[in-house]
Amino acid sequence: MYTVEQHELNNIPVVLVQTEQFKTITLRVQFRSRLDRERLTLRNLLSRMMVKRTSRFKTESELLEYLAHHYGAHLTSTVTKKGKDHLVTFSVEFVNSKFVKEDLNILKAMTEVLNDALSAPSKYTEEDETFFLRERRLYENRLKSMKDNRAQKSFEALLNEMFKDEDYKYLSHGVLEDIEGITMEDLKHEHQRMLEEDEVVISAVGNFDNDITEELQNILKRSAPVSLSYESYPFKETGEVTHKTDVQKIEQAKLNLGFRADINGPYERMAFNVLNQMFGGTASSFLFRNIREEKSLAYQIHSQVDMKNGYLFVLGGVDAGKVQITEDAVLEELARLKDGDFEEEFVNEIKNMMKISREEIKDQPKSLLTLVYNQLLLPEDAPSWETCIDKVDKTLVSEVAGKIKLDTVYTLTGES
Repeated sequence: MYTVEQHELNNIPVVLVQTEQFKTITLRVQFRSRLDRERLTLRNLLSRMMVKRTSRFKTESELLEYLAHHYGAHLTSTVTKKGKDHLVTFSVEFVNSKFVKEDLNILKAMTEVLNDALSAPSKYTEEDETFFLRERRLYENRLKSMKDNRAQKSFEALLNEMFKDEDYKYLSHGVLEDIEGITMEDLKHEHQRMLEEDEVVISAVGNFDNDITEELQNILKRSAPVSLSYESYPFKETGEVTHKTDVQKIEQAKLNLGFRADINGPYERMAFNVLNQMFGGTASSFLFRNIREEKSLAYQIHSQVDMKNGYLFVLGGVDAGKVQITEDAVLEELARLKDGDFEEEFVNEIKNMMKISREEIKDQPKSLLTLVYNQLLLPEDAPSWETCIDKVDKTLVSEVAGKIKLDTVYTLTGES
């Protein structure tokens, strides 16, 4: 069990998740802004640098040694997309001082580390140039290595084709081509923009005392609150289906299908999620059982969904000579959902699996914070997750399936 309290400190929303379930405390600071290519790659490189060197700890080894001294605390940064936005998250996880015999205020020490990490980039000098160049090179090499992954590369190609004139095509980790031109001054400017213009939320989960707010207010201060609406991209009607094929020296073709759906309201979004699990999101789904297992058309195949924006993707690895038959088979399975060619029992089975999964999420500190943060973004009068999933039935799944239209098919193959 856990309880959630909301406060405001220094013009920043603070969410406290109180629970006796964990022996650790996890703190998070999350920066959210509209996804913009001009800022995307900068924010990625910046977030990677901020957890490796601070004003107090001039080298990564010094910082790691300090964290290790505090019983193996972990400082990390992650990036993700959410709706129309780009989200940068800084987290520090550490053992609760209540379970330490040593007289050590770990909470105070970790809020100081976060404050130090969040403020460091503005103080970068010429002495930090070597550090900056190294991190830029490592970041560039990481994105290059991702390009070597054929499945990842083909999915990116699908997005680039399907969302040619839309920012959604940019993945959360940044744009490889934009890295080389980044300067340290660019980073310092982006850092100031994040601190001044991004919506920021501070959250904590663990078994802490009421005076935790006294420590949390030392993490970050703002002169005025900043609020950003949580929006989805506007629905775009699909026209004639776009087919594109690229040829490379590969043995296994990569088949990618992108769909758009005009999804409205929380109940339809939840039905869209349930539909995805039925379609290709689980081992009991249509795609896995019928296309992979029964028909042996794919080495691997699954579907994934963006509930907020109404996008559905099917990604598969197939023999080059079976691309068209597999595409046809995928559309046949989708047609089954549209026609209601499935049992209500299957819907309930998927819903029960999702409920169990949601309970398991609550057993992990970071996942629980993500859950609470997602709820914070919703309107105050939004129905609960439990209410939404209980509303989903066979009829609603079929209605939502009827809104799904194929937009783009991208294939990466070795067959010319």
